Amino acid sequence: MKNPHKIVASILLIVLSIACKERKKDDFAIHEDTRPNIIFLLTDDQRWDAIGYAGNTVLKTPNIDTLAKDGVYFKNAYVTTSICAVSRASILTGQYARRHKIWGFSKNFTEEQLDNTYPLLLRRSGYYIGFIGKYGVGNQLPVDKYDYWKGFEGQGTFDQKDRDGNATHLTDMIGKQATEFLELQRGLDKPFCLSVSFKAPHVEGDPGVFLPNEAYAELYEDATIDIPKTSTSEYFEYFPSNFTTNNVARNRWEDRFSTSAQQQESIKKYYRLIHGVDVVVGEILKKLKETGQDKNTVIIYTSDNGFYLGEYGFAGKWYGSEASIRVPMIINDPRSKVKGTVIDKKVLNIDVAPTILSIAAVEAPKMIQGEDLTKLMADPDTEWRDSFFYEHLWKSSNDYYIPSTEGVVSGDKKYMKYFMNRDTTDVIFEELYELSKDPFETNNLMGNQDAKMLEQAMREKYWKLKKLAE
Repeated sequence: MKNPHKIVASILLIVLSIACKERKKDDFAIHEDTRPNIIFLLTDDQRWDAIGYAGNTVLKTPNIDTLAKDGVYFKNAYVTTSICAVSRASILTGQYARRHKIWGFSKNFTEEQLDNTYPLLLRRSGYYIGFIGKYGVGNQLPVDKYDYWKGFEGQGTFDQKDRDGNATHLTDMIGKQATEFLELQRGLDKPFCLSVSFKAPHVEGDPGVFLPNEAYAELYEDATIDIPKTSTSEYFEYFPSNFTTNNVARNRWEDRFSTSAQQQESIKKYYRLIHGVDVVVGEILKKLKETGQDKNTVIIYTSDNGFYLGEYGFAGKWYGSEASIRVPMIINDPRSKVKGTVIDKKVLNIDVAPTILSIAAVEAPKMIQGEDLTKLMADPDTEWRDSFFYEHLWKSSNDYYIPSTEGVVSGDKKYMKYFMNRDTTDVIFEELYELSKDPFETNNLMGNQDAKMLEQAMREKYWKLKKLAE
C-alpha cells in the first residue's frame, strides 16, 4: 500500500503548480485566447490637423503623437457623414448612413443592427467588451449588451462630480474609468475590447462654448494662433446668400469666432480640450504597461468628424470642406514590426468596424461597406479606393437651417452639392475643386468653361458612388 503522506504531498505539489501557473497568468496578462486586446479611442469634432504629428506647431499632443510614431498614421482619413450621431452609427456598423438610415439624434439601432455592431460581434466571439463616454446613437443605451458600461446618452456635460462629490472634468473622469477598466483585466482569461468615446473637443451647450479643464487655463496663453486663411469676410461672401442667411454654421461663428480676439481664445480652448484627451491617452498607455498589457493591445485613434475654426465664416461641421470631413486616424499595433508608417491612401470612418473585426479574427457581416485597414497596413501599395461618396441629409427649418449635402471626393478632385432637406432637385449651389492646386477650396470651378469635362466626369462618379452606398 502506498504511503498516504506521499500521496497527499503529491496532490499538494500539483495544486501548487497549478496555482503558480495561474499566478503567472495574472501577473503577465497571458490569455488562453491569444487574440490581441483592442482599445478604440474616439474624439468628438477633432479635425485632421489638430494633433502635433500632423504638423500643428502650437498644439501639444505628445501621447497621441507617440501612437502615430510607433504605429501607422493615415494622413487622408475622412468621414462619410460629418455629424456625431450619424458618424458614430457608421463607425459602429461599418455602413454609410443611407444603409443604416440613422440621420439624426433620436433614432436607435434596431435589434439586428445592434447585434451587428463591432463590439457585440466581438463579445459573441469571446471578447470582454466595455464602453465609456458618449454613446451618441439614439436614446436607448445598450447597457445590458456590454460586460462593462460607463456610457451616457446625449451630449453630456464637462462639469462632473467624482465619487467623493468633488468637481472633475468629464475628460478626466473618462480617463479614470478607462484605467479602472484596464485594472479589472488583470488575470482575465479572455481578450478585451474597450471603446472610449470622448465629448472633447466638442463645445458645451448651444450655441456652445469651449470648456476645457481649468488646470490647462495657462496652456497656449502666450501663443499666437495662425488663423485659417479663409477666415476673412471675402471668403464668406463667396457663398450665395440663400446658403448663408440664417445658416447654423454662420450663427455659431458669431458666438465663437467673430472677432480676432475671440477666434484666438476659442481655438486655444479647443486645443486645451484636445490636450486633456492627450493626457488621458498617456494615462492609458501607462496603465497598459503597468499591467503588462502593452505588448498585446492594439489602439485605434480617430474622431467622429472635423470642425470649422472660422473657415468661410463658419463654425461646426456638416458641409463638404476638408476642415469638416477630414479627421485624424492612427492604428498602433505593438505586435507589428512596422513603426512610424505614413499612409496617404483615402480611409474612412466606415473602415473602423471591419478593421477591428479583422484584428480580432472575426468574420465581418456582409452588410458592412467599409474596408479592412490591416490589408493596407500590410501592404501600403495594395489596390485601394481613390474615391468615396459623402452625404449629410438634414431636415432643415427656419429655426435650424443646415442645407443637406451630397458629393464625392475622387483623387485630388472634389464635387459637392447642397440642397434643401432631402430633395436633391432643390439645389442651392454646387462646388468643384482641384485640391492639389486649391487646398483651401477657394476657386470654385462650377460653371467654368475650361472645367466642363471635369464637371461632367465628377457628376458621373457622384451618381455611381451614390448608388453603391445604398
